[in-house]
Amino acid sequence: MIDVVFTPASIEAGLGILTDPYILLAIVLGTAIGVVFGAIPGFSATMTIVLFTPVTIAFEPTSALIFLVSAYGGAVYGGSIPAILINTPGAPGSVVTCWDGYELTKQGRAVYTLAVSAIVSGIAGLFAAAVLLVFAPPISSFALNFGPPEMFLLAVFALTIIPAAKGSSLSKALLAGAFGLLIGTIGNDPQLSQSRATFDQTALLDGVDFIVVLIGLFVLTEVFRLGYRGTVVTEDNDRTGGSLSEVYNGVRAVVSRPIETIRGMFIGAFVGSLPGAGADVANFVSYNEAKRWASDELASRFGNGTIEGVIAADSSNNATQGGALIPTLTLGIPGSGATAALLGAIALHGLNPGPGLFDSSGDIVYAMILSLFIGNVLILLYGVSGSQYFGKLAYIPVRYIIPAVTVLAIVGAFAVRNATVDLYIVLLFGIVGILFVAYDYPLVSIVLGVILGDIAESGFVTGWLLTGESATAFLFNSPIAIGLLVLTALSLVITVLKN
Repeated sequence: MIDVVFTPASIEAGLGILTDPYILLAIVLGTAIGVVFGAIPGFSATMTIVLFTPVTIAFEPTSALIFLVSAYGGAVYGGSIPAILINTPGAPGSVVTCWDGYELTKQGRAVYTLAVSAIVSGIAGLFAAAVLLVFAPPISSFALNFGPPEMFLLAVFALTIIPAAKGSSLSKALLAGAFGLLIGTIGNDPQLSQSRATFDQTALLDGVDFIVVLIGLFVLTEVFRLGYRGTVVTEDNDRTGGSLSEVYNGVRAVVSRPIETIRGMFIGAFVGSLPGAGADVANFVSYNEAKRWASDELASRFGNGTIEGVIAADSSNNATQGGALIPTLTLGIPGSGATAALLGAIALHGLNPGPGLFDSSGDIVYAMILSLFIGNVLILLYGVSGSQYFGKLAYIPVRYIIPAVTVLAIVGAFAVRNATVDLYIVLLFGIVGILFVAYDYPLVSIVLGVILGDIAESGFVTGWLLTGESATAFLFNSPIAIGLLVLTALSLVITVLKN
């Protein structure tokens, strides 16, 4: 176990900073801007931080970093809004929210679902901030023990959701997952550094960006389907008249399901603290565990519009923000893409992330952590009060929705890497998505393969080369690895028994 030097500065000093009106304004604006940009397809929390970091150069370091941290929290939540309304994940961590959230929107429950998402997101964010404040040292020390073999096994464990994806047949789920893994091999081989299926495109040397794949599979595919269907919500499912009552129903739904929320929060905080894992992995694990522990009758409704699926997705998604900040602040190791961008912003403003950060700049760090509490309270206020208005977007005529969403999808896909080839990839996966949906192949299995395939391959190859042992022996070198092997075996056994 590697110890993390953690010398807390006075929390009172951090609280004192938060009494500054300019700091409070930075939190309010940062959270609102994060929600707005997080809701744009392709503009994830990472891109939001990257976009606004240059803007904060003229700011005083404390207000600049608190603004960016607030924007980070708002963007994590904001990605769930388009996922629920138009089946368009605003960020990779919102993919799982689409599965049940959009199905509920098609049933006329958009306001209800948005209210649940906002409440769960705010609560999970508050929990994550508390975890960051209290448990950063031990969690960081434990997370440091996740080397390449452990990351490989974590990815394999997350892949065990494929056989149960969206209730599809086992063979179709496995074939779709294998297709996703195949797409994940595009780019440079991690062992030999030889290009694979790049077709002389320089941008593909780093592989196919999974955000671009997500936009194609979920955004363009749904645009095509929406054009054919002609509406998001049918008149039979129209519930616009009961917006406020639907918000109250959302509150009751969360209060009556504490176990689902708590389980998702713990999974999100833990997986988020693992460098490189992030919300996209946490959401799959949380959703799979929620489905695994549900009754057979409830489990059969997952993916067809059950609120338990939304709670599992958004509770883990927003809990990762605090978890990912743990290794970022205490060790200088980013826990996700967004915190990697935040790490650069912290260094830009003259701070040195790592074990000595709390000694040298404890007051600023504590102010950043404590600002998460205010930011997540604002998410609750923004989300709950705005859900009845956001929900009406689902009733906008498709002749306005389709061109607007298409433009956002194209801009978002191009903005990821500024590569023209990504525009062709988006179109290709939009067509692939239509074919897969038509023949009942689960899109989620492709996404799982693309996201987790690269993590698994890099972890396996790096771990094998570093240990110098056989291709299998290095997987048994640590208790964590053995524990993950046991969890993977149990997950497969339970899946087989349920099928």
